[in-house]
Amino acid sequence: MGDIKRQLAEEAEADRKVDTAANDARSRAIIEAAASGRTIAPGQSADAPPAVDAAPGRTDRMSVTLKPGEGAEVKLVMKRGEKASFVWTVQGGAVNVDLHGDGGGQSISYEKKRGLSRGEGVITAAFNGNHGWYWRNRGDAEVTVLLETQGQYADIKRLI
Repeated sequence: MGDIKRQLAEEAEADRKVDTAANDARSRAIIEAAASGRTIAPGQSADAPPAVDAAPGRTDRMSVTLKPGEGAEVKLVMKRGEKASFVWTVQGGAVNVDLHGDGGGQSISYEKKRGLSRGEGVITAAFNGNHGWYWRNRGDAEVTVLLETQGQYADIKRLI
């Protein structure tokens, strides 16, 4: 039991350090953007074009069931500048979520949060690659994440 608590504490500390670094970098990007007359929407990369509603295109729905302690990752295959709107809800509890992207040797963290039962927004791909969610169930009961996406992306896939 002590090993599990130690691991959770280490994960929480690592997440806190990443969150702090990401928030500092985002704050600097917002200040620099404001100085040049641009604005950066929540969840938007400082390098990405301004966020707008996702253009019609592909529409998907996916359900992911997570046992206590289990995680799952779902990604959209997108090209730089493409936009996809999303809504996800959790039935039976809450999850920790990491909305991020990777591909071509690049990676980006759009948002990390804990204890959410719902999320929505628009992903604007900062580069060509996979952009999506990693959910982890830290609760004591099984939960189901229902994801709905619409927009400009070539594919949707569950990685783990």
